[in-house]
Amino acid sequence: MFLYFYSNIYYNLISMKGVRKIKKVRVTVPYFFKEKLLEDEEYFGLSIGEIGNRIFTYYSDKDIENNEIKIFKGEIIQFNLNKSNDDLYYTILKEHNVENEAEFFRNLFFKYLDNPRYLREKILFSNIISTINLAIEKKKKINIKYNGEIRTINPYLLKVSSNEDRTYIFSFCEKNNEYRNYKIANIENVFISKNDLKIKDSEYISNIDKNFDPFLSYNKYVVIKITPEGEKLFNTAIINRPKVYKKEGNTWTLECTKRLAKIYFPQFLSNIEILEPLDLREWFIQKFKKAYENYGE
Repeated sequence: MFLYFYSNIYYNLISMKGVRKIKKVRVTVPYFFKEKLLEDEEYFGLSIGEIGNRIFTYYSDKDIENNEIKIFKGEIIQFNLNKSNDDLYYTILKEHNVENEAEFFRNLFFKYLDNPRYLREKILFSNIISTINLAIEKKKKINIKYNGEIRTINPYLLKVSSNEDRTYIFSFCEKNNEYRNYKIANIENVFISKNDLKIKDSEYISNIDKNFDPFLSYNKYVVIKITPEGEKLFNTAIINRPKVYKKEGNTWTLECTKRLAKIYFPQFLSNIEILEPLDLREWFIQKFKKAYENYGE
């Protein structure tokens, strides 16, 4: 079907001889579309161009409803298609019976943004997630590139953190020789190994599945003394908040790793006191001593 001339999609000319033109998407979207995409750009560590390309790829074989989004005044989004999307661009538009390319891309962005963040993450990282799920199904190890390093891991579970709206893979990391959670958004690439997955402790894995948190706090405890003001802050500071295991007056036992405590409790200042474990208590003492010295100077 004929593509409208005024579609806001055009070719970006490249001056290098022998290199064919690269498709550039340019589309006007409602203001809040751009704001949400910029939030995802920061949250997932992807450029808007990469997000646009991944959305186009993900929805290329799915039905896209026409929402007839009215644009009177909005924001412009523009990005180059990657090589694979550029190769199939007009074929995909033909399959979707697209008459207005800009409208098609607005509908793509609307369909993507109409999901909660954890589902948007699954769209953006669908290839990685599907590969991991296949490895779990086939009971195979995987090799991942994570923060620039190659690691061999035994993948057990894909879990969503309710506090962060992020997806993690719970695994046993052979490099670190311990159970680890890895953020899906930080995995640069993944390959299924020929080697079979090893399960060291099926009961522990089952308990993590039932009591998941990104810091693997299950069966690890921190004891604190908390003030009334600290209790108010604890009730409102929900990001990374540890689970309360037991309360005895103002002495609480929390299901919490030392790493989580170091991230979560500095905001409480004098409203909490770490009682156990002793090495964690000593860490807080040294940190607050250093802070006091800095202010004293």
